[in-house]
Amino acid sequence: MTRKDRNDNEDVTGVAGLEKIARGLSNLFNVLADFDNLPRRGRHEKDGRVMEYSFGARTLREAAEGRVAAEEEAPAPEQPRRRAAKRTTVEMLEPVTDMFDEGNELVFLFEVPGVEREDIRCILDGDILLLEAKSGVRLYRKETFIEEKLAGNAPQLNLRNGVLEVRLAKQS
Repeated sequence: MTRKDRNDNEDVTGVAGLEKIARGLSNLFNVLADFDNLPRRGRHEKDGRVMEYSFGARTLREAAEGRVAAEEEAPAPEQPRRRAAKRTTVEMLEPVTDMFDEGNELVFLFEVPGVEREDIRCILDGDILLLEAKSGVRLYRKETFIEEKLAGNAPQLNLRNGVLEVRLAKQS
């Protein structure tokens, strides 16, 4: 059983199919041979079918260097000016943290080696416990979510041997 091509009623299996493929490749090579003579954009209509195309050309050297031919370059959309971040020598770290539920209070342990008590800022803002501690070129920063129903009064801090203990009394 042979299958027929809907458009030209030719046998598309076996030898006839290979011949049709060879003709198509031959036509493709003819078009590619005239590549430099083709317009960069165009529209072609045949047998009720429409083909619109657009392409650019660049050399292998330009492709390797990542450059695009001038005719292909589209103007970049105007971006709002962005401020560049200032470089800093401060290293920002997230301290190792443990949390314990001790009945009527929550206890947090933060490892902040080399930090003095006066360089620690720990605040409870709604349901977020924020810790910031600075030691020379290190900044320790940690935000911890706490259920509002658990958080009560201001945190009580105790720093010992580079470990900060933060106690939060639970609400009644």
